[in-house]
Amino acid sequence: MAIVERHAQARNRAAAPQDRAPSVVEFAGVSKTYESGDRGLELATFSIERGEFVFLVGQTGSGKSTIMRLLIKEHEPTSGTISVAGRDITKITGKGVAHYRRNLGVVFQDFKLLPNRTVYDNVAYALQVTGHKRKEIRAKVPDILRLTGLSLKLHSYPDQLSGGEQQRVAVARAFVNHP
Repeated sequence: MAIVERHAQARNRAAAPQDRAPSVVEFAGVSKTYESGDRGLELATFSIERGEFVFLVGQTGSGKSTIMRLLIKEHEPTSGTISVAGRDITKITGKGVAHYRRNLGVVFQDFKLLPNRTVYDNVAYALQVTGHKRKEIRAKVPDILRLTGLSLKLHSYPDQLSGGEQQRVAVARAFVNHP
C-alpha cells in the first residue's frame, strides 16, 4: 500500500511545473528478465527525490538486488528506462559506465572489502581508481576514517574487524569520493 501511495505522490510532483531539479533516481516501467526466464523485476516505476532517504526492503526474490544491479549497470533492463540525475543510464555504454560508477557510493551487503589491504588502503583504493593524487588521498582518507569512527583501526585488516567495523569501512569507502 505504501508503494502505491508513494507512486501517486510522484505522479502529482511530475505534473507540477518543471522548475525543480530532475529526480535523483527514476525508474519508469523497468522490467528485467534473466536468460533463465526468471523475472527479477516487472514494470517497476518509482522516483527518489533530492534529500530523500530511502530504504529498499522486501522479501527474498522481490527484486531488491536486481534494482541495485541495474542502478550500478551490472545488469541492463529488459525494458523501461532508468534515469539518474536526469540522465538515462540505459544509454551509457563502454567507458561511460566506469565514469558513471565513479560518481556512485555503494555499500554492498557483503561489504566487498579487499582482504589483503588495511582499512586505510581499502578506503584509499576508492580514490586511487578515480585518479586522485597521493596528496589528496593522504588528506581525505584520515578525515573519512575519523568521521566513521575508524581512525584507530587504519592499520587493521578486514579479518581483524568486527562486522560493524567492516560495514563502516564500506561506508567510508563509498563516501570518500563525495558521490
